[in-house]
Amino acid sequence: MPIESDNVLHSKGGRLRSNAQFPTGQTSSAPTSSSDDVIRILTQAVTAGPKNGLVVHFHGGLVDYHDGIGIAKELAPYYSAAGSYPLFFVWEAGLFEALRNNKAQLLQDPAFREFVKKVSEWVLRKIGTGATLKGTGTPADINFETLRQDFDRYFDDVTDHSTPPTERLDVDPATANSAKKSAELDEHGLAEDIYLHAIDDDPAFVDAFERLAAQATLAKGREKAGAALDSTLMDADAQAELLGTNDPTTTKKGVISVAAAAVYVAKIVIKVLTRYQRNTDHGMYCTVVEEVLRKAYMDLAGAAIWRQMKLDTQDSFGQDPECCGSTVVNALKGLDGKLSKITLVGHSTGAIYICSFLDAAAVADVTTPIDVVFLAPAVSHRRFAAALASHRTLIRRFRMFGMLDELECADKMLPPVYTRSLLYFVSGLLEGDPDASGQWAPRVGMPLVGMRRYLDKFADDEDVRKVAQFLESAEGLSVWSDVSGTDGLSSSARKHGDFDNDGATLASLKHFIAT
Repeated sequence: MPIESDNVLHSKGGRLRSNAQFPTGQTSSAPTSSSDDVIRILTQAVTAGPKNGLVVHFHGGLVDYHDGIGIAKELAPYYSAAGSYPLFFVWEAGLFEALRNNKAQLLQDPAFREFVKKVSEWVLRKIGTGATLKGTGTPADINFETLRQDFDRYFDDVTDHSTPPTERLDVDPATANSAKKSAELDEHGLAEDIYLHAIDDDPAFVDAFERLAAQATLAKGREKAGAALDSTLMDADAQAELLGTNDPTTTKKGVISVAAAAVYVAKIVIKVLTRYQRNTDHGMYCTVVEEVLRKAYMDLAGAAIWRQMKLDTQDSFGQDPECCGSTVVNALKGLDGKLSKITLVGHSTGAIYICSFLDAAAVADVTTPIDVVFLAPAVSHRRFAAALASHRTLIRRFRMFGMLDELECADKMLPPVYTRSLLYFVSGLLEGDPDASGQWAPRVGMPLVGMRRYLDKFADDEDVRKVAQFLESAEGLSVWSDVSGTDGLSSSARKHGDFDNDGATLASLKHFIAT
């Protein structure tokens, strides 16, 4: 079976990918797709007469074109064996390419290292005895000089996937809340304490920012005040804040000081303590890393790519005749009664795509029965709750596969930089919604449907409660790995990327489609 031509629709920016999307004289090295291809492929699907209809698969956000084709080639035989005709949306995501490609440099970035170390230190200083050794309840006796040395060893050994120094600690949210309130009242006092302690007993912190200051001074001497600092991967806005070039009241533009870095640390410390108070922390280490990235490295973290990727899933169902999703939905409407059913399978970000698909199918009044499968869905409870409210009757059958929280926490997305799963990273750092003016408004700790922790701990959230009620409304709507159940209810996935290649999950998926 020629997968690329008969089972794949390739899109970019929500539109069927054609050479017209490239500058004059340039073409795509990957196959392109057109509205004619949509009609041809779906006609082939009907002609093949599959007993169990059409499966439409939406891959996740870590996937580029070549990986998308690889996934299609791996899964097509499973879907065919289930008695269905497979169709794959390949839509070019590649969310964390920048972070992956720059991992080694980030680990040696002086500002990143010192921010993580110093924020961790001062969160622990502020909570005092509120930190205990994980799983024991025994108060932690912390030597901060040793802690900083442990961090240096952890960052320097890029092959070491052991536990980060602070991940061995538990933090009492009540203690963190008390510390946060105290710090909030006197942010400048906290910054002064951080500065004085650094001057007295942390030469590495002082040296790192004095070196950055020297580089900035050199740039200023060359009449390039505020120019990018080659020795750090910090965002331009973050560098401008440290350099004072975005502050019209300062007279020391183009100069980084240790005092300015201390103010920066103080702000991040308060953010971390606030997250503990609100139960949106992701453990000490990952929470600190998320807040350091949010403050100074969001370009590298992929925030803009995540927002664009979510927008692409909406744009795919626009009014343009080349919008991939709309073209497929409209063609399926013309095939009502010719396919036994449509099964939508979405892995990770693909679940967001499915919600938009359901919106379009409802508008088009598609009457072919629709089944839905989520694999480790990165869709928010808010988005899925809205889809359920509008389209519950459109979904004939539903099943979701995800990991229990202990596996989610153990799934190291990008060690040693980030040591929890992709869903933790998205929830803690990248998610948000447009505000009333249409501008992106971040939400720290966005509840994601694929994360069991929200169903277990956030019952007071209205959207979480609605999704939980749906998942509890019948047997077999959710499957949490690692589990061996009856037919269609097993999964041994232990990583976010396992769900489209784990044997037990694929056997369950095949059973779901075939029944």
